[in-house]
Amino acid sequence: MYDNLDEVTASYRRCQSSGGFVDTFYEVFLAKSPEIADKFSMTDFERQKLMLRQSLLMMMSLNLELDQAREEIESLGKKHSRHGVDIPPRMYDLWLDSLCEAVQRHDSQYTPELREKWRESMRRGIDLMVSLY
Repeated sequence: MYDNLDEVTASYRRCQSSGGFVDTFYEVFLAKSPEIADKFSMTDFERQKLMLRQSLLMMMSLNLELDQAREEIESLGKKHSRHGVDIPPRMYDLWLDSLCEAVQRHDSQYTPELREKWRESMRRGIDLMVSLY
């Protein structure tokens, strides 16, 4: 897992330095479903983009068994639960697909194997958030 995390972290850095990575993610994600676009209709995207960057780092950190990362993801899961902004579990697969599409566009070293490492590194955090729905 740690080897994968190193590769995913390096990929994330390449994506960030390529410019427009988070914008691409939201462009792809919002196009996945009218329901998703509707959930973001009143969103302050400058703030949302910052939150996504922080969340991705926390999702990666969760794989290191860091208590702070778990607390952050649990808090995020509660905010996204049916008692919060009500993000249904099915949307997380679309979120992950969108993330991987954005990585493919922005990481010059993208491979299908790297995509699977991204999926694996995000899965634990996604599962935790879904469990709190």
